[in-house]
Amino acid sequence: MKSIDLKSMIIGVLGTLLIFSTFGFRTQTDELGHLVVRSLTIEDDKGVIMGYLGNGYYQAYNQFGEPTLFVGTGKDGGGYLRAFNGNGDESAYVGTGRLGGGYIRTYNNSGKETSYLGTGSDNAGQLRVYNNIGETASYIGEGYFQAYNQFGERTLFLGTGSSGGGYLRTYNFEGQETLYIGTGADSSGQMRIYDKSGETGTFLGSGYLRTYNQFGKMTTFLGNGRDGGGYLRTNNKFETETTFLGTNNSNEGLINLNDKFGQSFWIRLNKDN
Repeated sequence: MKSIDLKSMIIGVLGTLLIFSTFGFRTQTDELGHLVVRSLTIEDDKGVIMGYLGNGYYQAYNQFGEPTLFVGTGKDGGGYLRAFNGNGDESAYVGTGRLGGGYIRTYNNSGKETSYLGTGSDNAGQLRVYNNIGETASYIGEGYFQAYNQFGERTLFLGTGSSGGGYLRTYNFEGQETLYIGTGADSSGQMRIYDKSGETGTFLGSGYLRTYNQFGKMTTFLGNGRDGGGYLRTNNKFETETTFLGTNNSNEGLINLNDKFGQSFWIRLNKDN
């Protein structure tokens, strides 16, 4: 009968207890419980670190030792994810903002932000798209869309007005409005075309057209009268009427020419003989 080596047995028991205490195995269960570790480092077969888990986050690395992914908890207590390209530069961010709203950011290979999708300071959703130098190129907010040129000036607005009607505005490279198409104050459709100074040059409303000169004076009116008849009026640069061609109050055709003071000097009525 072989004798028991007491020394070897003690070493074995102590070694087992050391393993249990290190990894946190619970001996009360039949399956050794769960594993508790402070950190975990993952290496490939060449000893290169490919991942690290600990202190509330996980970080992955490529074969060159550059970080490629980070998932964890931020200083403000919110969770987030960061993705990196092969050079170790951040390419995407998904997480929680300072005000508690979620968002996604993407970046180009120069580190410039290219898009933002998430919650704005007004607690509404928004989408921003940036050009290659990080300037805003387009924006989608709560009920509207805006586009910008390379100088950061707004060039287009499409959305809903404060009165609830939809409209479209365009702007030149200096930010001056050039066109308006949408719903007017009377809830009817209208179109305005502006000159380079921002003054209305042409106005198309419900049943009529107006044109204006550089001084803001109306020069032409083509449309319907109050009694339902159509007519054309032209004015001089002082907005004094010079020509009337259309239907009069008696539903008859009328041509009227005025002098520069607005005084009629020739009238033609379309009457039967």
